[in-house]
Amino acid sequence: MRKLQSQGVHHITLVGAGRQTSIDFWEGVLGMPFIFEQPNLDKASESHLYFDPGDGRLITVFTDESRTPVKRRTPTDIG
Repeated sequence: MRKLQSQGVHHITLVGAGRQTSIDFWEGVLGMPFIFEQPNLDKASESHLYFDPGDGRLITVFTDESRTPVKRRTPTDIG
């Protein structure tokens, strides 16, 4: 099997819950600055949030206010 060669990855995109929940996690917990927001061009009900992990790449998150986050976890929860 031939290997695919690439010059790198520009960004990865994840699906999150609501806008503020995503900002609280990626910026508040992980410390990645929230740098940009635009509508999801393929689905108008979603926002597309951009975060900077600090290595020249981006992490983006599709958010939708109709999606709810999983219950809050505690430090003693497994996983």
